Amino acid sequence: MDYLQMELYLKAIGDSSRMRILKYLMKDSLCICEFTELMNMTQPAISQHMKKLKQAELVLEEKRSRWTIWSLNIRHAQYPILLHLLSLLPEPERTVQTLKAEGKKVSCE
Repeated sequence: MDYLQMELYLKAIGDSSRMRILKYLMKDSLCICEFTELMNMTQPAISQHMKKLKQAELVLEEKRSRWTIWSLNIRHAQYPILLHLLSLLPEPERTVQTLKAEGKKVSCE
């Protein structure tokens, strides 16, 4: 990793919203619509965060018909460090299980 790559990596993970996104992705792959419910943010805002995470190669996207499912890039050279850093953070207040209980879990299949 060179200086520019490190800068991109640190900027990508250095935002609280992106940290929450990454924390959610530690548990499960999710689509944008699920993030909007979990984080109470608009789809364009989530998409901008995902764009930065993708540029840093921290996340992967998988197209499923009209949906894009996001997951952590487990092949990223700093993946073990990322997991460790995320493990230091508290669990988010809302979870996918919360969405299911509220009947707001979207099926992006």
